[in-house]
Amino acid sequence: MKLLYPFAKRFIAGHDFESAKPKIRKLMEDGYEVSIDYLGESTKTVDDVLDAVNQYINIIKFYKDSKIDISIKPTQVGLLIDKNLCFSFLKAVVSEAKEHGHTVRLDMEDSSVTSDTIDICIRLKRLYSNIGVAIQANLIRSEEDLDGLIKNNVSVRLVKGAYLEDEGVALQKDVDIETFFFAHAAHLYSEKAYNPAIATHDEELLEDIRELIPEPDYFDYEFLYGIRRDLQRKFLLENENRVRIYVPFGEQWFPYTLRRLRELKNLKFVMVNVLKEWLK
Repeated sequence: MKLLYPFAKRFIAGHDFESAKPKIRKLMEDGYEVSIDYLGESTKTVDDVLDAVNQYINIIKFYKDSKIDISIKPTQVGLLIDKNLCFSFLKAVVSEAKEHGHTVRLDMEDSSVTSDTIDICIRLKRLYSNIGVAIQANLIRSEEDLDGLIKNNVSVRLVKGAYLEDEGVALQKDVDIETFFFAHAAHLYSEKAYNPAIATHDEELLEDIRELIPEPDYFDYEFLYGIRRDLQRKFLLENENRVRIYVPFGEQWFPYTLRRLRELKNLKFVMVNVLKEWLK
């Protein structure tokens, strides 16, 4: 784990909220919107769930005079313990966020919790307008999931998908994932989905979306903290659309970092893009 920490520091804004605050503030001062993620997943005890919920409530209250987005993994707040317990805790967070003018997005985890995550999100949407969810373009089921979310007026963050999944569950080839990502983006646009976001660092894919979809500024654009800051600045300066940075922090950095670096191609992606950023 220690060998990965130098990479983690590029992706993680801080080991706790206090250490992350200056970096979050700088992003906001530079004109970016932020989506703040308190790292953690697959929580096994109610005490740990309460710790996570309290941290999110503290974040929401700290930014009472600003507009932020909160990203939460449902398994961090009890999904693997009890689904209804998870719903109750998420309801408390979403309600608090709504009171302060913030939005909440449920991160999508591995396919074993996809159905429960979507179900909880739709239940919350019936109570609060400020809830959304991420959808992974690599999952074969995503087209059907998008139809349900669009029907329920749920905001979607479209991502490629960072979890390793079996062939029967998910697309395996990059070209197929990219093709379906574009198709899903076009679907969100054509159905006039509520406040959709495109989350990718794939420049060719972003160019296709901006050139081939009639109103590309219909989307928000989201990028990961620490990756292709030059691309983030380009979108912020050259386009009128909203640009949001996904900012994770916390001691549970290892699973998140591992998903960034698990495969050689991902490590190559990171190193190539760090080099591109340095050269610009």
